[in-house]
Amino acid sequence: MKRILLFLILSAVLGVVNAQDIKFHVSVEGDGKLHPGDDTYITLLIENEGKADGFILNENTSKLLTLITTAKDLRVEIEDEWIPITVETVNPQLIGDLPSGKIAKAVFRVRVDKDAKPGEYRVPIRLKYTKVSYLTTTSGAMLDYSEETDVEYLKIEITKKDYDFTVTSIKSNLRVGVEGLVDVTIKNIGRFKMYNATLTINVAPPLKPNPSATSSHLGDLDVNKEAKATFKIYVTDEALNQVYPAELILNFERVDGKTVTISHKIGLKVEDAELFSIEDVKTFLTSAKIVENKTIPSRGFVRVVVKDLGENVRDVVATLSFETPLIQAENSPYLGNLKKGDVRTVTFYVRCLAPEGSYRGKLILSYKNELGDEEAKDYYIGVNVNSAPIKVVSVETRNVGVGSRGDVIVRIKNGLNCDVRNLELTIVPPRSITPLSPACYVELLKPDEVEEAKFRIAVSGELVSGYYNLYLIERYDIVDVEDVVSVAEIPLFVEPKRAYFEVISVESYLYPDETGDVIVKVRNIGNITIHNGVVELEVSTPLTIAGGSSLSGLIGKSQPGLYFIGTLKPGDIAIAKFRIDVDKDAGAGYYPAIVKVKYDDDEGYTHESNPITVSLEVREKPLLNPVTITATVLIAIAVVAGFRFARRRAK
Repeated sequence: MKRILLFLILSAVLGVVNAQDIKFHVSVEGDGKLHPGDDTYITLLIENEGKADGFILNENTSKLLTLITTAKDLRVEIEDEWIPITVETVNPQLIGDLPSGKIAKAVFRVRVDKDAKPGEYRVPIRLKYTKVSYLTTTSGAMLDYSEETDVEYLKIEITKKDYDFTVTSIKSNLRVGVEGLVDVTIKNIGRFKMYNATLTINVAPPLKPNPSATSSHLGDLDVNKEAKATFKIYVTDEALNQVYPAELILNFERVDGKTVTISHKIGLKVEDAELFSIEDVKTFLTSAKIVENKTIPSRGFVRVVVKDLGENVRDVVATLSFETPLIQAENSPYLGNLKKGDVRTVTFYVRCLAPEGSYRGKLILSYKNELGDEEAKDYYIGVNVNSAPIKVVSVETRNVGVGSRGDVIVRIKNGLNCDVRNLELTIVPPRSITPLSPACYVELLKPDEVEEAKFRIAVSGELVSGYYNLYLIERYDIVDVEDVVSVAEIPLFVEPKRAYFEVISVESYLYPDETGDVIVKVRNIGNITIHNGVVELEVSTPLTIAGGSSLSGLIGKSQPGLYFIGTLKPGDIAIAKFRIDVDKDAGAGYYPAIVKVKYDDDEGYTHESNPITVSLEVREKPLLNPVTITATVLIAIAVVAGFRFARRRAK
């Protein structure tokens, strides 16, 4: 009878989970066509088609409808493992909250393999988000947050351009002050044949074309067929030992006779025939970041290979300067003495305050000639400032909220093709966030290897919740270069103010085969006032909540004890009392229990605290207790009375 009554009570209290469904429609902006070798951007359009069936809408539930049909913290990822497309930007991208009926955009930079096979491809788009569900009860609605993943497939077509060509090889012998030859081989990589094709080269000073050898007639050019052309170029005395831009212009006719013109940029290398040549230039420079009007510099290197083409020289010193003061070399390497044919590699350590981009540097080689006279040669080189190669793969936060302390877990990936050693990671947060544990060390990070770095921060109570940028200073060694510095951005979400709780003390008066008391003191250590607070105590065998039933066992979950504490301001302490049944076979010792607090915030939303594990002590049953004492006294009285009665009869 008791079980039936309890079932009826539960049926009256609990409602039914209302049905809502979040679905996405993903499409691409434009025609969705890409070409082999493309380095371009695609824009994804993500529409939330969330619905809630059987939802009773009124002025009190309109906000709830918006909440349960919103995809919260939406992240969009293009899975490029099995397609000939590589995503070059951050993947996945964080979209944020996407309400039903709204469309969000996600822009990805992609690179199509140059050998990609034409055709249609189904590109998996993975969408991760937080779904809010609710359970209707007699007192309101209980919310539940769950992580969900949806995969939509997007059709992308890879197709060749109708007409296009590529440069398969360039050979030249251009030297300062003389005329040289440029041999070029091109290939028809378009969809259609080119007729009556002519290839022309266009150059600018200090290069001058020979008017009689600036164009070459190629004739008809079938698909995937190659053709060669030779041009004559004169190099003036003002030319430097570097690569100069040139343009190849292809004029041809289509099958319908219409003339078409296509051009491609190329580089022509000029060699200084006098003394030195720059054989190779490798740069490793990363961009700086600005944090609250203060620039965090990076530190990289420029490595130059120099060859002596002429006379013997002594005491060669290399210096490097840049047109912008934002890039500065820190050293001037000494090359020593060089003979004709000698090759030296010099490394400049460079401090960079510049953003991403291309910059020009001036390399000066100072030396003494065979007569002892001091001379110098100038060379110009190009350097690129790129993003940090230690990539931030993902960011996870724990208890990072306004006025609280929490952890930031950053997963980083080595984007270089070499080992990274002695990696020191330091976070630089904005002004209202204080780093408590700001540094992390990784001894070795291999190419494409992912490592986890943990940091602890304190968030000011005056900070507004939302997204902020932390900056990760990366100091490491690569190859034979030490103390390289890069700076990366870390997106950080600071949660709104919340309530947090701590268990101050637990008092238990428990004995085997008895019902005892457990008193739990809980303090609100958060920064908001809670309402309708309920302390839950969950125990496990051999302890049970007094007054419970076997129904909890049928549903596979123990039935917690509940104690109403009402309103609790920050810093206030509440005392919750519970009655616990102890199994007769329970041994003396400590048993685990879980304490949680459910409460409403100022806006009426229900929350549940993180579980807090406590221990409950079961003590051995004392030999003397009120029952045994009473029994002992009665037995003693009976013995004394019997003894006196026996003596009287004996008299």
